[in-house]
Amino acid sequence: MIVIKSGFNPTIPLTHSRIGIDNIVRTGTVTASSETAGFPAIAAANPLTYNYWKPATLPAWWRVDAGTPKPVGYVGIASHDLGGISGTVVVEYSDDDSTWIEVDSHSPVDDSPIMFLFEPITARYWRIVVSGTAPFVGVVYMGMPLEIERPCFSGISPINFNRVTTIRPNISEGGQWLGRSIIREGSKMSAQYQNLNYAWYKDNFDPFVEQSRKYPFFFAWRPDGYPETIGYVWLSDDVAPTTSGKRDLVDVSFNMTGLAIE
Repeated sequence: MIVIKSGFNPTIPLTHSRIGIDNIVRTGTVTASSETAGFPAIAAANPLTYNYWKPATLPAWWRVDAGTPKPVGYVGIASHDLGGISGTVVVEYSDDDSTWIEVDSHSPVDDSPIMFLFEPITARYWRIVVSGTAPFVGVVYMGMPLEIERPCFSGISPINFNRVTTIRPNISEGGQWLGRSIIREGSKMSAQYQNLNYAWYKDNFDPFVEQSRKYPFFFAWRPDGYPETIGYVWLSDDVAPTTSGKRDLVDVSFNMTGLAIE
């Protein structure tokens, strides 16, 4: 779910896609209020989806010290069970690691990725606070989102509808259907953008392409109006932009694979 801070009205409208790959967690110092054995706080600081932080007592916080004040305009959470346990997550920041200010909160109804979007705030300390039953949290990103220059109203295969399933059918020797086994689940998505300015692509999108060769990312197709279309995804193949017409314009499309949505 995409959670937009009330009153947030950015220059690039929220009908344009957002990509979350910039991440202060990657280089920050991570701590938590408590940990369960085998589920340390540091597990949520890497992009792997099979390692988890699980607090020992609730409410609990998971914190990153960025070392110096850093701008943050999104927080992404993936590979969690906050919806399944009816939990609540709050995003907070601090200048001194003592006084904490709430940015926004969310009580998810499912375990799909979460992406908070808000006016950029510069602070050294950031944390999420969870309450309810002790959750598993596998991935946390915090940073500045890439705001796509042009909107994309077509050419999208929404991740919340686009399931990837590998099925092993069970059939008797006589050809009777005995059911089937689902041995792998996931989701996929594709996006295409036209008439991007060459200079914008060079300065903004190409750095994302370079980073996405190493790291997964949060992808929000159209936050305003389609808050459920959010994925924690990775590129399925290389991104190959093409020039468009005689002007300095670029078209680009790319394919993504991500976590199961259910």
